[in-house]
Amino acid sequence: MNCNNQVVTIRKLVNGGYGLAHTNDGTTLFARFGLPGERVSVHTTEHRKKTVFGHVIEVYESHPGRISPPCPYYGRCGGCNLQHLSYEYQGTLKQQIVTELLAASDGEDLRRALSRIEPIRASPMEMNYRQRIRLAVDSHCSVGFRNFRSRDVVAIESCLLAVEPINSCFKKLARRRSFQDLVRISEQLELCCNPLDETVSALFYLIRSPRPADRRNARALTGEVENLDRVFFGGSRFAMEGPYTSRDSASHRLIGFSLDKDRPLTLRWEVGGFSQVNLQQNRYLIDLVTRLATPDPQDLILDLYCGMGNFSLPLALHGAEVHGIESQGSAVRSGRRNCMENNITTCHFEQSDVESACRRLAAEGRRFDIVVCDPPRRGLAELIPYLARIAAGKLIYISCDPATLSRDLSALTSSGFEIRSIHPLDMFPQTHHIETVVAMNKRG
Repeated sequence: MNCNNQVVTIRKLVNGGYGLAHTNDGTTLFARFGLPGERVSVHTTEHRKKTVFGHVIEVYESHPGRISPPCPYYGRCGGCNLQHLSYEYQGTLKQQIVTELLAASDGEDLRRALSRIEPIRASPMEMNYRQRIRLAVDSHCSVGFRNFRSRDVVAIESCLLAVEPINSCFKKLARRRSFQDLVRISEQLELCCNPLDETVSALFYLIRSPRPADRRNARALTGEVENLDRVFFGGSRFAMEGPYTSRDSASHRLIGFSLDKDRPLTLRWEVGGFSQVNLQQNRYLIDLVTRLATPDPQDLILDLYCGMGNFSLPLALHGAEVHGIESQGSAVRSGRRNCMENNITTCHFEQSDVESACRRLAAEGRRFDIVVCDPPRRGLAELIPYLARIAAGKLIYISCDPATLSRDLSALTSSGFEIRSIHPLDMFPQTHHIETVVAMNKRG
């Protein structure tokens, strides 16, 4: 047997999508594409002091949920890592990961909260749910996704996770000379579907400033590809340009979606800005956060990492006063515009580093009845001392990483918060990522 190959039995699936096993000498092994209970051969590729990483090359005894991955690029593309597992089992294992991480915590409060973990909310769409994809471009003008932990680009014709308008647009683009000319000067390409009309916007990240010929190519593409609405240029050395279009109706940078609530609400953001890519799950997420917060007109609400108002505006519909804080300027512009377009006057947006803003609010003695936090993957560690001072009632924590969530919940429960309920949901099927919403109360 190749000395880099190991035959092991996978004990369980852990955060990150790895199968955990132990070699004969007791070394911990993390194997991509391994599933619990399987006896497999693993090709090891990375050796550290007490751990080894690799990927499964042969399965001798398989998990009952193992399936043949439907994507022809699976295993080479670094995007998905659970397509070898049926969707039903994906949810089961993600639920176990959240439970085991909280159970392993040193905090007594977290272990007591295990009974408050709700069943994971499955995504209505297992495939074709992403409203936005970002593709890499290599020196050979191949367009696709990067291989796992590599700069190599796996060229694709379509992506099973992308919504149909993106895939149909990308296939048409690939046949156009104007597209190839733009790809030649690009390092990345972002394709965004506008849920309001299912048109697509293309954002080319260029390696140099755009020139007149590039702008002509951009306009030409929107005339040649039916559902390509607008083209933008971005780059590290110049401000974002666009839209370039052959259509008079596509003169702005905004895309958006509508919420069918008691009072209709439309949320828009700028191309290149952030919004959750799984629209149906995002609608559920907004409803869940609103139900957990149960805002009243007299409430004062703080929304941290608020973006373009994904939670701020739905909460403000209940008459509460909402103060959103976000560092990205385009998101704040979009949030303020959303307030005006939806005639909401009780919601305000501040552009600021979130930690600096919380430090200031704590120093001023400000207190909020409800605090909503939707931080990036690194979590809330630096905010917890301030949250303990400014959160007077409810705290809603939306996490995209169970590991940092477990760490932060331990610190939060030690800082005067108690856990009411924990709600995992699958925002990103076919991948290891897990979204979790935790409802907490300030003790006393």
